[in-house]
Amino acid sequence: MPCCLPLPWSRDRPDTDTLPSPRSLTERNGWVVLRRVLKTVGEGCDMFFPLKAALVGVVAAMELVDAVKDADDGYAKIASRLNGFQTIFDQYQSPEDIPPTVQRRLERLSEGLKPIQKNIMKKLHRARAVRVVEAWSDAEDIKRMFEKIATLVQQFQFGCSLNVERRVEDIAAQFILANLGHVPDADIDAQRGDACMENTRVRLLDDIDDWSRGSDVARIFWLDGMAGTGKSAIARSVCHMLREAGLLAGSFFCSRGIREDVGCIIPTLSMSLARRNASYRAALVDILSSNPDIGHYTVELQIEHLLEKPLGAAVLNKRPTLVFVVDALDECSNLGATKAMLSAIVSCSPRTPIKFFLTSRPEHHIRTQFISAGHDRYHTLRLHDIEKDIVEADIRHYCRRRLQKIRITCEEQNPSHAFPLEWPSDRDIEYVTLKAGKLFIYAFTAISYIEESPVQRLLGLANPQNPAERPLTEPLDEMYGRVLTSALDSNLRTQDEIKTTRRLLAIILMLRESLSVKALSELIGISTQDIRTMLERLHAVVYTPMENDSGAIATFHASFEDYLTSPARAPEAFRIDHSDGHEALANACIRVMASDMLHFNVPGFCTSYLSNLQQVFAPIPTWLVYSCLHWVHHFIRIRDPSPLLPSIYSVLQRKTLFWIEVLSASGNVRLAVGLLHRLLTAENLLFPDMIEFLRDAKQFIILGYQAIEFSAPHIYLSALPALSASSMIAKTFWPIFRNVLKYDVAGIHRSQSPLLQMSGHAGAIYSVAFSPDGTRVASGSHDGTVRIWDTRTGDLMMNALEGHDGAVGCVAFSPNGMQIVTGSHDGTLRLWNARTGEVAMDALEAHSKGVRCVAFSPNGTQIVSGSWDCTLRLWDAVTGSPLGDAIEGHTAVVNSVMFAPDGLQIVSASHDRTIRLWDLTTGKEAMEPLSGHTNYIQSAAFSPDGTRIVSGSSDTTIRLWDAKTGAPIIDPLVGHSDSVLSIAFSPDGTQIISGSADKTVRLWDAATGHLVMQPLEGHSDYVWSVGFSPDGSTVVSSSEDKTIRIWSAGGIDMGHSGKVYCVAFMPDGAQVASGSKDKTVSLWNVQTGVSVLHSLRGHTGLVKCIAVSPDGSCIASGSADKAIRLWDTRTGQQVANPVRGHGNWVYCVAFSPDGTRIISGSSDRTIRIWSARTGRPVMEPLEGHSDTIWSVAISPDGTQIVSGSADTTLQLWNAMTGERLGGPLKGHSDWVFSVAFSPNGARIASASRDNTIQLWDARTGDTVMEPLRGHTNAVVSVSFSPDGTVIVSGSQDATVRLWNTTTGVPVMKPLEGHSDTVWSVAFSPDGTRVVSGSSDDTIRVWDVMPGDSWMGSQGGQGSTNWSAIASSMTSLVMLRPAHSLNPDGSVTTQSSQMSQAGSEELHNPSYFRLDSGWVKGPRDEMIMWIPKDYYRGVMMPRAKVLIGRYRATLDVSRFAHGDRWTDCYTPNITSGNP
Repeated sequence: MPCCLPLPWSRDRPDTDTLPSPRSLTERNGWVVLRRVLKTVGEGCDMFFPLKAALVGVVAAMELVDAVKDADDGYAKIASRLNGFQTIFDQYQSPEDIPPTVQRRLERLSEGLKPIQKNIMKKLHRARAVRVVEAWSDAEDIKRMFEKIATLVQQFQFGCSLNVERRVEDIAAQFILANLGHVPDADIDAQRGDACMENTRVRLLDDIDDWSRGSDVARIFWLDGMAGTGKSAIARSVCHMLREAGLLAGSFFCSRGIREDVGCIIPTLSMSLARRNASYRAALVDILSSNPDIGHYTVELQIEHLLEKPLGAAVLNKRPTLVFVVDALDECSNLGATKAMLSAIVSCSPRTPIKFFLTSRPEHHIRTQFISAGHDRYHTLRLHDIEKDIVEADIRHYCRRRLQKIRITCEEQNPSHAFPLEWPSDRDIEYVTLKAGKLFIYAFTAISYIEESPVQRLLGLANPQNPAERPLTEPLDEMYGRVLTSALDSNLRTQDEIKTTRRLLAIILMLRESLSVKALSELIGISTQDIRTMLERLHAVVYTPMENDSGAIATFHASFEDYLTSPARAPEAFRIDHSDGHEALANACIRVMASDMLHFNVPGFCTSYLSNLQQVFAPIPTWLVYSCLHWVHHFIRIRDPSPLLPSIYSVLQRKTLFWIEVLSASGNVRLAVGLLHRLLTAENLLFPDMIEFLRDAKQFIILGYQAIEFSAPHIYLSALPALSASSMIAKTFWPIFRNVLKYDVAGIHRSQSPLLQMSGHAGAIYSVAFSPDGTRVASGSHDGTVRIWDTRTGDLMMNALEGHDGAVGCVAFSPNGMQIVTGSHDGTLRLWNARTGEVAMDALEAHSKGVRCVAFSPNGTQIVSGSWDCTLRLWDAVTGSPLGDAIEGHTAVVNSVMFAPDGLQIVSASHDRTIRLWDLTTGKEAMEPLSGHTNYIQSAAFSPDGTRIVSGSSDTTIRLWDAKTGAPIIDPLVGHSDSVLSIAFSPDGTQIISGSADKTVRLWDAATGHLVMQPLEGHSDYVWSVGFSPDGSTVVSSSEDKTIRIWSAGGIDMGHSGKVYCVAFMPDGAQVASGSKDKTVSLWNVQTGVSVLHSLRGHTGLVKCIAVSPDGSCIASGSADKAIRLWDTRTGQQVANPVRGHGNWVYCVAFSPDGTRIISGSSDRTIRIWSARTGRPVMEPLEGHSDTIWSVAISPDGTQIVSGSADTTLQLWNAMTGERLGGPLKGHSDWVFSVAFSPNGARIASASRDNTIQLWDARTGDTVMEPLRGHTNAVVSVSFSPDGTVIVSGSQDATVRLWNTTTGVPVMKPLEGHSDTVWSVAFSPDGTRVVSGSSDDTIRVWDVMPGDSWMGSQGGQGSTNWSAIASSMTSLVMLRPAHSLNPDGSVTTQSSQMSQAGSEELHNPSYFRLDSGWVKGPRDEMIMWIPKDYYRGVMMPRAKVLIGRYRATLDVSRFAHGDRWTDCYTPNITSGNP
């Protein structure tokens, strides 16, 4: 149909010719009615202008057109749908009265009308010319637009009606739900605490997120954590995370005293879910409508009616996604109801389409509900089991961010606030982190505490010396107090239960290491069940493992112990005394050790041939190891440990070795010495016998440490036999360990017990002196008394001599022994009758300060004294009168005085660091002061012959001086580690004794400065005074420890007192000559090892080389003193004056074959040839080497000389003319230490620092074979056998080796026994023996005959029957890896396995070898361990004679070893069976 849009015309009444048809009138009426209705509606919308404006706009557009084609009266119908809409505003007085919901709906309606209005206006604008819309499509479009308006209006009306209905329903539902009794402030939105800081707990939260989203997981997640571990912060983070994911169903944060009613949890969660889920709410309201009081029922019924039923009706069979969060279940007050709720939740969880995230401490009533449930019902994560480094990283991040934020905030609020440049420092953050451990509450509290005054408080907190103050500890104290109040509630526990629980808690807190439930039970004698029962109440602060045998009981944080043991923090009812816990544990440890549990061979070792690490042995019970390791720690921390002493001493007397065995097998023997040392610090509590026993036990462990640590069986087999017979450990345990090694020792003086020990003085003993006859000792003490002791019995010979008003600092006997002179801090000297103890005269007074030292003149007529007033004074010993004026010169206290043996001089030593000699005839100094010490000089003394002076100083050294010239004689004697306080010569002048602040007494060789024996140890404090007995057999010492001790001085046995640098057989093979660092040459019987002549003395430097004349009548020796000396072998006298000419050390000498000439080499790089008769040079020096000449040798025919040098070459010389024969022999890569001609002169052997031996053709200078390799260090000596078929070599690897000169292969296994460099080796004239000299101060003669003939000669001087050991050895059944012992005691395992040795090797002691003190068999069997100080005195296989001061012979006749090692224990042979 064509569209007709006529132009507008007049509104006057139309002509009848043009009246519309009835159809047009109908259409027009519908349009007009709609327009009128819309106009009326618009006018009625004054309350809401946007809607009015929209409708007015529509009506205005409608007025442009009179009619719109309408075939079905649609506009009239639309009008009827809109009519009356405006009446909705009649109920409101003003726009403000319109409810927000209605306003929002009106806004949406208005917005919806705007586009319709625009479209209508657009359509009608085109039709306004004819005022009729006749186009069918336009008419339909316009109609649809108005229908849309009608629809929007009707939707508005319908929505308003529904809203009213819903509001009515909501009001009804709220009324019904209000009966639940929910807690509004329990939800996450009501919590003030922080969630986890960003980037902390990342992995944990990820795990929880995965669980919350997973469909095939347990529906309960229990986050279990000790108090203060941050569970609530995690719960808050979980709530935020779930809400963001749309999975949070509801939350409840329990809090003791605030939200502690467990009956409110389910109603509150139900309310939260009802607000979120309409379907659940409807189902819940239906249930509550019929039973409105369910919220007050038991928790089981609550779960059934508030969760199970409504959830089943609402979301049944849908995937469980929503999660309830309940935090701090342990805070609920009703434990029974909490258990019931958990039981019900666990029970219904599989059929309930919702999840639970629960947090709590590991309280018993909570844990049991989960333990009893299947693991498919719940997932557990224990916060306290998370790796410490993960928790520390989170806490570190938290501390860093919080502290940085504090700084930023402070600087923003107060720009002038001064912070250090690097605040907070990494050190500060690390300190707070480490203090927090796994306890987030500590970190939170610490940072909050710091916030008040950041710089000062962080500084104070990081200072370990500052005690924690209330602002820092209050949150922790409150938490711990709540836990303990519940655990020790007198309304629920008996007093005995409370007492036992407190005792258990004290024990746990004082434990040195955490123990399993079973181990603790066995240790303290309380059943595992009782321990668990008591600890169930303390699960929030004490972790108890699930299993008795695994895991360890432990307090969760150190602050818990601080709380319980700090009087200002814990109430009296909770407080624990450290001493109580230590006493309980000390008693427990001693009880365990006293029981049969500690016995011989606790681990059950099967053999002594393998180390602890190589054996499989039974595990030692943890509680036994704990007892052995920690009893000392607990004992010394008891307030009064004296009641325990008898029990401890009884255990130690019977089981010390078993105690050490447990420490060895458990890898803890390194702690044994420290344990005994700490026990000895309580010396004032111990009785004397116990002190001596403990000291000897400590010394035993030190002595045998290498054996004890490496092998428990060798505690008994090797370490115990090596003790001195005077040791209380030896006296106690030797009788019950009879089948072990037995040492026969000579010359080895290790730390030993004193022969006598005298106690009686009440203060430090500053001075002690022997009487001239040696029967008495006088002592002066800080207690102001003098005492006289019997040196045979140690008894006091009379009452204390009293008279001084101050400490007695010095005592001395008169030469006739009738008088004693003493000097005191009171400034006086006193003379006493030595027999009666009576005062001989009035006090001698003249010094203005205390008297420090006194001495009698040799004739007894005078006394000299030294004082703090810096002067010396002479006194008449008969009258007591001063002789002359004070002797002045020293500028500080005079510490020591002594008359010269001739009585003409006095030596004095002072704090002014000088020694002064005074001429008594003039009263003036005899020479310039002797200077050299770098600290106070405490003591000085003349030698018995008056030629030397010895001094001891606080610089820890001892020096020897020439008494005539004042020049130093030898290098300072070094060994003490603290001030040398006293010094004296032996009566024969060969030894020096020293006492030191390092608590030791030492004896020195006065000629060499070497120690004569091991230090004498036993004093527990400064050694103030020492002296020799008149016969030199004993020494006396006095100490700050208030004791006097008399020790054996031993004697100097045969042998050199220094390194042996050179050895040579005499032509008859019956004697051996040697030269040493001790500056002497000696001659020894090769069969007995006895000295043939007294030491040949004359050299003033060490003797580096010797040579024996072909006829044996003369020995030539070369020395560091640059001289060569010739000695008559019959008389020991020097044959002529020293041969001098070299400009430096003489390193080598050799006789010509006819004995008429001597060839020498020196570090002056020359070789010199001398007349043996006159000592004069026979030609000019031979020059050609560019460095030290270490060795020379002359050919058997006397025509050639060969030399070896540090320039790495050998050189041949014409012995007659001194000309060089050809160029240097090159082949070695390092110093050539030794050269030798073969007996036929055809070959030359050389030894080098490159670890090799080379053989050369003496005619051509070419090497004749590959270098001989085998030594592991420099080869320093080489020699041919008489028949030229064998070469012997000595090395810095401490071995002697023999080589076949034709093949270059070893002739036999290395000869072992020396403990240091073998400097010199030589064959006997018959070739059956080799002699060696070593840095270990010994000479050894070896049997080098092939085969086993050497074994027949065993049992001679100092020998050990090694074949007896070898024949008793049994094979190890199993193949095992080869092991070698490193110097540090660790084991190196070879990659390949060793095959079993044949019986020939097994039973042949030639295959025994030395390895770090161990004598090992052919397959590394650990046969025995030899102490270091015995090591150099033991003769190993093939050694025939040992010449030295040190000898240790082993009696192996009863030696039980290998798989029979346990036979060493013979308790039934003696009375008493430990």
